[in-house]
Amino acid sequence: MFNKNSCIYLDESATSRYKPYTVIRRVEKELKNSANAGRGGHKAALKALKTIEECRETVETVTFSDANVIMTKSCTEALNLALFGGKFGGEIVTTVYEHNAVLRPLEKIKRNGVKITYLSDRSGIISPDLLKKRLNKNVSLVVMSEMSNVTGAVQPIDDIGRMLYGEGIPFLVDGAQSLGRTYSDYEGVTMIAGAGHKGLHGPQGTGFLCYRKNFCLEPLIYGGTGTSSDSLVQPAEPPEGFEAGTLNTAGIGGLTEGIRFTVRHKDEIEKHISSLSERLIAGLKEISGVKLYTDNFNGVISFNVNAMPSGEVSDILDSRFDIATRAGIHCAPLIHRWLGTVVQGAVRASIGWKNTASDVDRLVYAVKEIASGNAIRNY
Repeated sequence: MFNKNSCIYLDESATSRYKPYTVIRRVEKELKNSANAGRGGHKAALKALKTIEECRETVETVTFSDANVIMTKSCTEALNLALFGGKFGGEIVTTVYEHNAVLRPLEKIKRNGVKITYLSDRSGIISPDLLKKRLNKNVSLVVMSEMSNVTGAVQPIDDIGRMLYGEGIPFLVDGAQSLGRTYSDYEGVTMIAGAGHKGLHGPQGTGFLCYRKNFCLEPLIYGGTGTSSDSLVQPAEPPEGFEAGTLNTAGIGGLTEGIRFTVRHKDEIEKHISSLSERLIAGLKEISGVKLYTDNFNGVISFNVNAMPSGEVSDILDSRFDIATRAGIHCAPLIHRWLGTVVQGAVRASIGWKNTASDVDRLVYAVKEIASGNAIRNY
């Protein structure tokens, strides 16, 4: 029925596999002309600096303008910079739907005496009204992901941002899954952290934090910046003071091209992912024994098969059907407590711009075989 020699990649939420040719070509070009940005006045170093500044401007096209854009190696590093660099006290409000890139720094902050409040709602969506009811004079920050990496649910970031702006409370958004995918304007957002290698179709090892120029942060990493080199004190002026060490210039150049590709094709990519998501969810709903945890068409579909451990299902999909999915807790333990799947975990299929209807049909067929026991007997 299917060509078993072709691997189906459905793990785009972890990292986008198929990079546009312009990204690959740009990375190669930058590697062939390697130099250290900000560490010299020669032409090659200045060219590398231009590559980085070009990316900062490009990042603003998917976040907000007139921002401080700090280049990082990942969204995780960007979130750490935002959470530890802000020196927040009192109370921080977040949700149970967060990734460990938010939860673990918050746990560290909690040990320093800051209260952490975790919100949830039966719908999986935190409304501005629900959030506003939980605010008080001690709240110093609200942090949440725009799109869940487990269910694909999208929070109303713009409405929440406008409400928090009116309350004078800083708002940090984890945009790892959503940037390049959603159509938010982020006008009320104070800080947004992004990953280059997911929906923006850039290389791994790239990320960024954008924050408003009227907001103050302290550096997270200390070391050489190419500025104030005669001082033992870390400079705190963005962006250089926040980018100690050598930046991934080749990856950053690739990220510029990834963002440009994504912006240029965004509407068609979203239409394609939505259509395939609808097809996959409809197919999975027809299979007896499958439990779905996703009720949207955002390209992140989580499910379980009977009482089977999610890891076993994912292993069978990989070994028997050449389908790559993700299983387990997905670095988001609180949402699995909320879903009741801490023990079983969940199988996650996440869709990208290169996936096809045939890929989706192949997954549905494979899950049907697993649910019926046919695939298990031959596992």
